Amino acid sequence: MIKFFLPDWVKIILQKPLNINQFSDAEITDFRQKLAKFSPKNPIVSVVIPAWNEEERIIHTLISLANTNTKYPTELLIIDNNSTDKTAELIQYLGLKIFLETKQGVGHARTCGLRKAKGKFILTGDSDTLYPIGWITAMVEGMVNDEQVYCVHGNYSFLPSHNTPRWQYAFYEILSSFIIKKNEKTHPFLNTLGFNCGFIRQKGIDINGYEIEIQRTFRGTAGVVEQNATEDGMMAFKLQQLGGTIKSINGLEGRVWTSDRRIQLDGGIKKALMMRVRKHLFKQ
Repeated sequence: MIKFFLPDWVKIILQKPLNINQFSDAEITDFRQKLAKFSPKNPIVSVVIPAWNEEERIIHTLISLANTNTKYPTELLIIDNNSTDKTAELIQYLGLKIFLETKQGVGHARTCGLRKAKGKFILTGDSDTLYPIGWITAMVEGMVNDEQVYCVHGNYSFLPSHNTPRWQYAFYEILSSFIIKKNEKTHPFLNTLGFNCGFIRQKGIDINGYEIEIQRTFRGTAGVVEQNATEDGMMAFKLQQLGGTIKSINGLEGRVWTSDRRIQLDGGIKKALMMRVRKHLFKQ
């Protein structure tokens, strides 16, 4: 269900500072205690978040994950892809696991997470995205309840910015939903996006992770819509070739809220929509 306004839980998170130094000692203590649940001895789920210079953005993502509630023991891994700011120091300060991947590229970072993860199931996210309280459970149970499902993906909505209000993004998402439904019938891997998907870890290892010839950078190239699936779509495609199915996790628990920075890099909502319409509907 596409909303024209932000849910209350999103509003609450967005009201929080993006700089850890602006939190009180009590708030930091509470934050660290909530994040401590992501260090179980025997995790069933591994949430992997790549990060590149996200010192003043990842806080909101971590707050949303700290608020999640699931019966599945879950570890949280942050993969630092050569950040030059204090991203690594922040993650260490909060008591989370962080690993350095020196090969630049989102795919390399996600592959590092795949190799370091211990859970049977991997969920992938991004450091500019907010996750609902039931996200982990909804995504994992999409695979637990059907052994033929190797990969799952959810939906997304954009967080508004000073350039684009939320109601405009709601219309954009409604129009985009027709493309998403079309892809789901024939090419579901095109709907599998790295900030909201999951897969069975061993199946990911079997197909050599996210290793593809051309690696995407974190923010991509402005004004360009990829003509082929990127590392997350290729992962899903290879899992499908392996014999598994790709399942869409519908409902509010499968819908994440993500930054609009890629849309703004593409020149704004109108230009971004036209590029995607030309690509998906008119095959240009």
